[in-house]
Amino acid sequence: MTTLQTTSPLDPTCYGSLPRRSRPLVRWRREAFGYLAAFPDGHVGIFDEGVQDLLRAGADYERCATHLIDRLEVPIDFHFNAPLMAWLELTRTCNLRCPHCFVEGGVARAGELSTERILRLLDEWAEMGVFSVILTGGEPTMHPDFLAILSHAHELGFTVGIATNGMPITERMLAEIPREDVIISVSIDHLHGQGERKQQSDFEYVTRKLLMIKEAGFNTSIMTTTSSANVHSLQEIIEWAVANDISLRSVPFVAMGRGQLNKHLVNGVDDVEASARFWIAEEEWERVRDPKIGLCAGKVFNFLLTMVYATRRCMSGRGLCYVNSNGDVYPCSTCSGNKVLCAGNVSWDTFADVWHSHWDIRGITWDTFSETCKGCAVSDRRYFCTGRCPGSSSVLHGRFDKCGTTDFQKASILRREALFKASIHAEPAIPVADRFKHSRVADKSKLVSG
Repeated sequence: MTTLQTTSPLDPTCYGSLPRRSRPLVRWRREAFGYLAAFPDGHVGIFDEGVQDLLRAGADYERCATHLIDRLEVPIDFHFNAPLMAWLELTRTCNLRCPHCFVEGGVARAGELSTERILRLLDEWAEMGVFSVILTGGEPTMHPDFLAILSHAHELGFTVGIATNGMPITERMLAEIPREDVIISVSIDHLHGQGERKQQSDFEYVTRKLLMIKEAGFNTSIMTTTSSANVHSLQEIIEWAVANDISLRSVPFVAMGRGQLNKHLVNGVDDVEASARFWIAEEEWERVRDPKIGLCAGKVFNFLLTMVYATRRCMSGRGLCYVNSNGDVYPCSTCSGNKVLCAGNVSWDTFADVWHSHWDIRGITWDTFSETCKGCAVSDRRYFCTGRCPGSSSVLHGRFDKCGTTDFQKASILRREALFKASIHAEPAIPVADRFKHSRVADKSKLVSG
C-alpha cells in the first residue's frame, strides 16, 4: 500500500518529549529550496540540503534546526510541490441547515466522488507528500464509508482532522477511530440547533459530546464561527474550553453560501470590543494548550500563516487546497464557498495534474493590493492584516484585488493589537521581519512554526 512519500521513524531517544497521541514519525519531502519537514512535536520548517541525513535518521526538530534556511527566493507563482494540508469534503449531505454554512450543507452535490475515487485521491496525496488531511462536509460522518476513508487516511501516514457537528458521533463509532494523530473538532456557534431535538441548548448538547469524545481518548477541539448573533456568548465558550482542557479555534462569519441569505450575521463595529477580548482569550489559551498537541492541521496552518507574511502572498493554492465532494479543486474553503478560482476536477484528472497546472491565484501577491491598501492603517507592517486575500475580496467586491476585510475586521485588528500588547506583553504569534527586500530575506524564525 502507498504510504506518505517520505516518512522516517523518530529516533527513540526523542520519545520523551513526544506529545500524547502523536505517532513518532518525521514527515519530510524535497522542494526546490531544499527540504520541507514536519515533526511529531508540531514544528514545521524549511531546511537546506544538509539536513537530508538527519531527516532520514528520524532526528527531531532541535537537531535539524541548524539547517533552517534564512533566505528564500520567491518567484511570482511560488508554490510548494504539493499542499501541506488539504480539506476533503466527503459529502455535502448534512443533518443540519445552519444559516452560516458556506457549503450550503444539507443535500448531496450532483456527481459526488465515489468512495473508490476518494481513496485513490488520498493515495495521490500520500505519494505527493501531503502532511495533513481534514475530513469535512456537509457532515463527514454521514458518508456511508466514513470509517473506511478515515482508516485509509490514517494508515497512509497523514495527521487527520475531523470537522463535525457532533450529532452522528456515537461511542460505537469512536471505538473504530484511531486515537493517534487524529483530532475531532466539533462546532459550537449557537447557530446550529444541535440540541433542539434533545430539548437542550447547543452549548449543553455539544459540550456533552465533546466530553464523551475526550473521555474516549481523543484530542478534541472546538470550532467557533463568530457572528453578530453569538458575539456575547463567546466568553462562555472559551471559559468552558479552558476549564475542560480542550483546544479552540475561531473564524469570522463570511456571507457566502447559505450565509448570503443571512447577512445580518456579519459583525458590526459595535461588536469589536467583545470579539477582540474573546480573541485575546483564545490566543492566550492557544499558547497553553497547543504545546500539549503534536503535529496537526492547526500547526501546519500556523506555519502557512508564517509563510504568508514571509513571502507576501496567500498560501491558498500554494500550500493548501480544498476539494469539494464532486471533485472540484479550489485554493481554499473561502474560494470554494464563493465558487471562484477553481483549478480543475479530480473526477477526470489526477490531483498532481491539477496542482501543477496554471492557477490564476498564484499570480496574485500583496503587490496586487498596493493601490487598495494605500493609506489604510492596518496595512502597516505592525499588523497582520488578512485582507490581501483574493478569496475574501471576491466575496465582498466580486473581484480579486480589493480589500478583503470589513470595517469590523479593520477595527478589530487595531483593538486586538492594543489588547495583545497589554495582556500578553508580547508580539502576536505570527512573527514579522522589520523589512523585506524583493529577494525575500527572512530570518530563521519566519520560516518555522511550532
